[in-house]
Amino acid sequence: MFTSLFLVLVLGIFEFGYAFRDYLTTANLSRTGARVGSGSGNDTLADYTILQSLKSSSGALSSGQINFIVVFDAGSSNASLASVSATCAAGTAVSGKCNVYKTSDLSRPSSDFGCTSSSPDRYWCPTSRKISASAANGGPPSYLGVYLSVKHTNISGLFGQSKTFKDQTIIRIEPMQP
Repeated sequence: MFTSLFLVLVLGIFEFGYAFRDYLTTANLSRTGARVGSGSGNDTLADYTILQSLKSSSGALSSGQINFIVVFDAGSSNASLASVSATCAAGTAVSGKCNVYKTSDLSRPSSDFGCTSSSPDRYWCPTSRKISASAANGGPPSYLGVYLSVKHTNISGLFGQSKTFKDQTIIRIEPMQP
């Protein structure tokens, strides 16, 4: 009796530890992506740069754990992806609102990006993002959001098979000279 209770307690500690690690990694990845996107502004390869920063920062996750990544036009600092577009939050890109990326997009070459008719960043083209601080030059800057959906699979299945962690970070794009 005591042994089985001890075993369940130890297993629970391991399960919680791994789940917490994946939760923290998800939160850190959304923040990293938003910071990089804010600094990239309206550069043609802004989304490519975001994805590369996520790829290099996702060491604690296996590549199959990321369900999707959304880079979206938040409109304001207190928005949520679900309020901007439920379609984007479900993992489907919407023109003028968001770009949705799968795990395989992390390995695409930079030549696949650039807002062409077949590029994955064509829905909310980075070159259309506002970067000017003054209204006279088309400002104020856009609010860029990065949303991640990550699947955590439990080790034992004793506490359920899996859990999906979602996190978003919204940052205003750094003002630049047009």
